[in-house]
Amino acid sequence: MSTALAELLAFQVADRAADGSAIVYHGTISPIFTIGPKVHGGSVQMMVAAAARDALTALAPADADPAALADVTAIAIASDYLAAPDPADVELAVRIVKRGRTVSLARVEVTQHDRVMVSSTVTLGRPDSGEPHHRRLVDFDGLPATPDQTAMSIDGSPLGEVMNLGAALDLSLDPAWFPVLTGDTGEPAVRGWTRPRDPLAEPAHMAQDFPVLVCDLSPPVVMNLGLFGWAPTVQLTTYLRRIPPPGDWLRFAATSTEVGQGMFAEDHTVVDESGALIAQSRQLALIPARPPQ
Repeated sequence: MSTALAELLAFQVADRAADGSAIVYHGTISPIFTIGPKVHGGSVQMMVAAAARDALTALAPADADPAALADVTAIAIASDYLAAPDPADVELAVRIVKRGRTVSLARVEVTQHDRVMVSSTVTLGRPDSGEPHHRRLVDFDGLPATPDQTAMSIDGSPLGEVMNLGAALDLSLDPAWFPVLTGDTGEPAVRGWTRPRDPLAEPAHMAQDFPVLVCDLSPPVVMNLGLFGWAPTVQLTTYLRRIPPPGDWLRFAATSTEVGQGMFAEDHTVVDESGALIAQSRQLALIPARPPQ
């Protein structure tokens, strides 16, 4: 059984350099992965991370040990959004810049209509495991591991009519951190819960891919300040810290320390049901354009 998330990462090889230094994948972005008419940036970055991981194996020397790459994945993805792609076919050109024992580096360009839309640098390595030396995650204080009766599902809500990703994932928000629901304003902070719509149907690698998408999943935190509309991502950097248990609900908290007149930075933190840190991100985004007065 195929799911929307799996189909997003179902690449076909379109071209390959004769010297084995680069590979081009063909992919398709479904309209499911849009916010209004705009492609969701985190979904594109998830494609980038998966393509880099696949390329590291596909371009490995003939004498390489496949087992040595079994637990290697994208642990840091830095993406510059040069233009907004359409929900349609794209190509992902991957070049391996460095192949190391502990860390490897790839460059990935997402192109559409012969134009580079997203340019990324991807660091590949082994995610962390075991107990940390220190952990402090205050933004999740009081937030249950799974959605409770107060959680607001986006299904059937006005927000769900704009966030088309609901066909691929379950998403609920903490209403206490989303005062705009009741016409109020508040801090630029949003938190909630998410998981794939049908987690048992997802391929095994989805546990390492999905957190990348989640790191850009929150509605723009500036909505709580009464700033509505498309907040285009300029740059997004995501760190995958651990692989969550397959099927776990992931909790996310999105915050901003300062919202300027033209731009704001938004931080995402993602934990699993046990409270382990799974992923983090920071993005620079534009303030939604105000309609003419």
